[in-house]
Amino acid sequence: MTDEELMTAWMRGDERAFAALVERLGAAVKGFALRMLRSQDQAEDIYAETFLRVANSRWTPTGTVRGYIFTIARRLCLDVLRQRRTVRQAVPHLVELDWGAPTPNPEAKALLKEQAGWLEAGLARLPEEHREVLLLRVVHGLSAAEVAAVTGLQEGQVHSQVSYARKRLRAALDELEGGAAQRQEGPS
Repeated sequence: MTDEELMTAWMRGDERAFAALVERLGAAVKGFALRMLRSQDQAEDIYAETFLRVANSRWTPTGTVRGYIFTIARRLCLDVLRQRRTVRQAVPHLVELDWGAPTPNPEAKALLKEQAGWLEAGLARLPEEHREVLLLRVVHGLSAAEVAAVTGLQEGQVHSQVSYARKRLRAALDELEGGAAQRQEGPS
């Protein structure tokens, strides 16, 4: 069943449809909140509150269910960010790596984990609005139209912001890599 079919079934009282929807989109919502807020506990709270609001809402099929759910999650994240405008704390091991089959050898696993750490550090350096658009579009696979609906931007602005965010991410990764190389070389 599609997300829309599951939501329609839920609106008609099928609790299994809602459970399937949570199972299908829950990890993506939690991952989005974790990257936006950089707090495991707050991401868990956003995940729970998002689906509580979905369960108590009267969805009308004007957009995608995925866009609707991410709009709720985004608004909740923005509320948290407004409340705590303080220095963010880094969350260790932000990226959970799913190895699937076959499991890579230990060296490959270590390299992938290191690369994931660099990527998360680079994402953390992006301004909120760019990180948000990049996460929604690239990581969570929302279409430009869905991202526009979630964020209130125009579709053209979404494309522009994603492009800009990618450039900023590349620059941040280059900067991080350069700093690591200098630390390995030692003082000059």
